[in-house]
Amino acid sequence: MKIDELLLKAKKVAIFGHVRPDGDCVGTALALCSYIKDNYKNIDVSVVLEKFSHRFNLLEYADEVKTECPKDIDLAFAVDTTGENRWGCIQQLPQGVFTCNIDHHISNPQNFSDIHIVDSSASSAAEVLFYQLDLDKISKNTAKALYMGIIHDTGVFKYTSTSRKTLNAVAELINKGIDFAKIINETFYSKTFNEAKTIAKGIEKAKLTLDNKVVYSFFTPEDLIPNTDLSTVIDALREIEGTEVALFIYPLKERYKASIRSNYIVDVNKIAQNFGGGGHIRAAGFDFQLPEEGMELVLNQIFDMIKEQLY
Repeated sequence: MKIDELLLKAKKVAIFGHVRPDGDCVGTALALCSYIKDNYKNIDVSVVLEKFSHRFNLLEYADEVKTECPKDIDLAFAVDTTGENRWGCIQQLPQGVFTCNIDHHISNPQNFSDIHIVDSSASSAAEVLFYQLDLDKISKNTAKALYMGIIHDTGVFKYTSTSRKTLNAVAELINKGIDFAKIINETFYSKTFNEAKTIAKGIEKAKLTLDNKVVYSFFTPEDLIPNTDLSTVIDALREIEGTEVALFIYPLKERYKASIRSNYIVDVNKIAQNFGGGGHIRAAGFDFQLPEEGMELVLNQIFDMIKEQLY
């Protein structure tokens, strides 16, 4: 079912994303919002997301994003979301609302919405959404948001998730007249001073293991700089020459979050799923409660799983 078919029957729509929304999540949500506002003037549409990076404010309607779901909605979209445990603000969703999930994660169980539009071969949720929309109805603002979503989940086209379909979609989006260089520079590469310091600390604390094929780093609560995006640390670790797997662990409220990436061999989604998480073959993550035995136990468990695939 195409998105337009769902929208023909809707009057009040809410668009949700996953917890701790990243560039693909925000881009996809705001692209869908823009598409609806451009083409369905009779629909009242809202985007409901947790707080996200100030860099994404260059997108249209970013300043209108809500943190609470409006009442009486009749259609809800969950974008870039693999399940209810990853659905930000899901506790606000009224019962009985028709739901549609738009996603690209291989770990998506496809069992928590009325309709699932999921393509695990796609680079991003934004790419999935692009192929669900009428190209002639995609405005410059919608194209801008879709482009941002794609560049963030492809690492500006350097990850193996990038395909011919991805680049075909990007070509069409650029053809809409977007300032693609600005979107890349201001939302992907730009760093605040504190973020640059955080990346430096992540590298400073990094260690190598398994014949230098795995690089890992973890933060204690004392290492954290308030209001700083930590997502870029894993990308910096991943770029260390000669490594196959990068692992970054940091405190998240009363738990810890692990981000894990691989380059060519290791299926990190399998590892993340063992801890109740998931993602993609080359990029995944999970949350965990620190055991009494400490971080070393968790690290050794992860290293053993990596070792099974490396050797």
